[in-house]
Amino acid sequence: MGKRKTRTRGKTHRTDLLTGYLEGISWRVFEHYPAALKGLIYREGGVYALYNRRKLFYVGLASDLNWRLKAHLKDRLAGKWDRFSVYLAREDHHIRQLESLLLRIAKPPGNRVQGSFRRSVNMYRALNNKMSTADADQRATLLGGHVERNRRRRKTRNEKGTVVLAGLVDRRIPLVAPLKGKTHRATLRRDGFISYKGKRYRSPSAAGAEAAGRGVNGWHFWRYRNAAGKWVRLKEMRR
Repeated sequence: MGKRKTRTRGKTHRTDLLTGYLEGISWRVFEHYPAALKGLIYREGGVYALYNRRKLFYVGLASDLNWRLKAHLKDRLAGKWDRFSVYLAREDHHIRQLESLLLRIAKPPGNRVQGSFRRSVNMYRALNNKMSTADADQRATLLGGHVERNRRRRKTRNEKGTVVLAGLVDRRIPLVAPLKGKTHRATLRRDGFISYKGKRYRSPSAAGAEAAGRGVNGWHFWRYRNAAGKWVRLKEMRR
């Protein structure tokens, strides 16, 4: 976690998420120096970690770290940890996500539940779909012929931009666009982007609009050299 910017009366200020921390402290500090510890973490909120013989055992979140740690000396965790760390934090919605992140990465044996990200999307299914698409594209390219044509037709029927163009070519190919006596040149990349004058565009129409200075249908505007060596409109890739 870095620093968060806030604006007040036109000025930009930086506020640290964490305001203080203690690491690797023995639980016996509650016996011998309770007042000293209380003066630092009483009614202070944040994330804490419990350790057993230097190994992470439990991670938690508390609005009063002093009270919560003392409670763990008597509840179900009593006797299962010998050192602790605390990370004082400002009131911020990121703290709960930070706790969840620690739970999911470290998987402390003392925690009964796994952290959750309520507003985040699990991208596992999306990755699986993209891998399946890449596999299908590769097979179609290797087999060629009607298999490749059918695959290209299905991909380009409803999609737009880089989603359509990605994987349609196995190497960069040149594009041209004759317009008012001038020939504009671009490149179709393997990732589906179109490069024109050093910039990348997400769709043929976006690149074409930049070249023409007005809105155009990029599939009609750009041309590529087909297998027969003829310059044909980019829309032929969709057939």
